[in-house]
Amino acid sequence: MSRPGTANLNGTRRAILGVALLFFVNGVVVGSWLPRLPEIRDRLGIDLDALGLTLALGGLGSLLGSSLSGVVVGGWGARRTAVTAGLAVYLFLPLVAVAPTAALLALVLAVMGFLDANADVGMNAVGVRVEEAHGRSVMTRLHGLWSLGTLIGSGVSALAVLVGVDFVTQLSIISVLGIGTALFAMRLIPDAPPRARQGARSGRLAIGLMLAGGFAVFVEGAPFDWSALYLVDVTGSGQALAGTGVIVFTAGMLIGRLAGDHIVDRFGAVPTLYSGVVVSVIAMFFVVVLQTVPAALAGFLIWGLGISAALPVLYKLAGSHRSFGEGSGLAALTVGTRLGFMAAPALIGVAATAWSLPIAIAIVVSLAATASLVAVRLTIAPPVTAGDSLPGGGNS
Repeated sequence: MSRPGTANLNGTRRAILGVALLFFVNGVVVGSWLPRLPEIRDRLGIDLDALGLTLALGGLGSLLGSSLSGVVVGGWGARRTAVTAGLAVYLFLPLVAVAPTAALLALVLAVMGFLDANADVGMNAVGVRVEEAHGRSVMTRLHGLWSLGTLIGSGVSALAVLVGVDFVTQLSIISVLGIGTALFAMRLIPDAPPRARQGARSGRLAIGLMLAGGFAVFVEGAPFDWSALYLVDVTGSGQALAGTGVIVFTAGMLIGRLAGDHIVDRFGAVPTLYSGVVVSVIAMFFVVVLQTVPAALAGFLIWGLGISAALPVLYKLAGSHRSFGEGSGLAALTVGTRLGFMAAPALIGVAATAWSLPIAIAIVVSLAATASLVAVRLTIAPPVTAGDSLPGGGNS
């Protein structure tokens, strides 16, 4: 017969595995269809403007889902929301390949976006609970597994195109695997009633989370959106090197997230957030000042390392703050991040048209980084450690 402490530790490890699987498979699903956008465009016979509008409508579904996710998680609980919403996303996934019109595809993406936003908040709420029960940071690794999942999903999609697997078959297989993984993960994660708010509701904290997350994604999103154009138009690299900026930045993000929990445990969540954002801004200036291919690639790598822990730490702060009921703080944060991801490319594009791409990146990213850190400093207190967040759990 095992001792109670051993049973608690084993239960926490099982829960960590369960939530890790949820993050990973969600990333695989997200990455599984985006590389086939040209095929979707050609099948529907639409131009880039119509495709962009279709994707934007899907983004609006995500924004609505984020706005309501706090209510959903607060009513259903984190585990049930994460698994149920995730299962629904995986069931809808094959419809992306068969929607006959752009309008129906927009509807499918909007519904999937709504469901995925709730799964996102549910997963992160479970992650916070598990981390508190474990007594050590796990959030950056969970987000690293999501990033790894997106890379694998994208790679599988590209391989499917290469070997001639049709789109419907590819998404159907991934859908089945996603459903099976989510159901298995559900068995590993103990259920727990939603955690109630302690103290008065604070609109200031919610706004602070929205601003911190919204401006942080300006820093994280700029290399994804603009590194290819920067390498070609500013450094004069050939088209063959255009995609390397995203690759090295993503590699830096992945390495930083997989290693970031050790830094959080050693130095604390907020200092890790501050220092990482500062490192990313320094790397950004290295890129825009030197304007050479080697400097740009080295800068993008360090930029990814620096910003890698920012969102995981913000999720940790939002999910553990006792001024919010379970899911409410995370909902506020994800509303901000989704607005930021929608606004950042347009703002940098307008600034680049007015000045130049290097100046636009330098001004927008540095101001956004400053605003994000100021919002954290003025509104978000460090998280409170809970000793018994899972049924029968305890600190290890």
